[in-house]
Amino acid sequence: MRRLLALPLLAILTTTWAAAPAGAEEADELATVSFAVTGPMETAFDYGTERCNTLDLPDAAARAFRDSSGDVHLIATHYLHWASIGSSLNSVTRDCAHMIYAAGANSNPATYDNRGWLETFWTEDGDTIHGLVAMDYHPEHYGLTCATSGDCWYGTTVQATSTDGGYSFTSPAQGTPRFVAGAPYQFDSTLPETLGTFVPSNIVDGGDGYLYATLSFERRAPATDGTCLIRTDDIADPAAWRAWGWSGFTVQFASPYPTAPSIPSAHECVSVANSLGRPIRSLIKVEGQDLYLAIAHGTAIVGGVTKTVVRASTSTDLVTWTTPQTVMELPRYGQFGENCSTHPNQERYQYPSLLDPESTSINFETTGSTAYIYATAITYCKGLDRDLVRWPISITVS
Repeated sequence: MRRLLALPLLAILTTTWAAAPAGAEEADELATVSFAVTGPMETAFDYGTERCNTLDLPDAAARAFRDSSGDVHLIATHYLHWASIGSSLNSVTRDCAHMIYAAGANSNPATYDNRGWLETFWTEDGDTIHGLVAMDYHPEHYGLTCATSGDCWYGTTVQATSTDGGYSFTSPAQGTPRFVAGAPYQFDSTLPETLGTFVPSNIVDGGDGYLYATLSFERRAPATDGTCLIRTDDIADPAAWRAWGWSGFTVQFASPYPTAPSIPSAHECVSVANSLGRPIRSLIKVEGQDLYLAIAHGTAIVGGVTKTVVRASTSTDLVTWTTPQTVMELPRYGQFGENCSTHPNQERYQYPSLLDPESTSINFETTGSTAYIYATAITYCKGLDRDLVRWPISITVS
């Protein structure tokens, strides 16, 4: 099982945006955005009745795109990948005839071909689909040792592509360029730590010739962990991505294999959206507005009580972001020390994302005034049994 990347951030949330002091992360006051849950929870994928394999379970945020025939592919999967496909996001069913992706399970971290989660998609024509894979390396998956059992986690981001409308994806062959992003340090089993890039958001079109996404970045100095804003003008080239630095998109991630760079800090991004917390699961453009939404899962003080919530920040430039506000309460799996012993058979949630079935984008990168918050439902003591669920919400911009 993939270890859950749980990075909560505690904040006191209010109903209005607060202007930030000069040089701070938050943007000045923008349009007011409010959210409301408008209906009951629905099940989008039932592990008990729809799974194609024991490991066919939602272990990442839900993503979607349309292929050239107009069919919708909904993907929220484990390191073995299947999609749910249908004429609309509201009518997809599991397609067990096509396992769409599996990384090579190689025991060598230098191959960037270990266990991969295909988390991000972009297509212009519905035939060629480009993707970003969160490649996770744990030595214990291969019978190797770690200084502290369970703590060695090395993450990179690699390329994957489909040329058949999303029914199969492949990454470039081992030994050819596939590295998109990662830490400028080689894996070291004597250092028990989480290191590298994780959890790519979906991709959005900036309207300026570039495509944008975010990555969660874990560094050697934990105090400098954060969110990288990345962009590319050539989605087919894994080396074309650049990350935000102090003076623009000046940072190029550097593979540490076969040789690590001499100045590692030159290949690490400057963090954005710090007040929202990590990881950002969805990066969404609001239709008809010069506005982006970023969605994350964290904690907040609501009415004097600490609760786990889905949070949203807004931005017009993807660099400066408003103070977060609550989208909805969503109890988080593993939060506050919960486990099977303390909360048997209690349902909790992970990986919230935002999708609008009526999005005008082939990549579902936009939302109108109504959408759904998708999440994985996990019940303590039930093992791999996970469902993909969703709640209808309204989005009001004023």
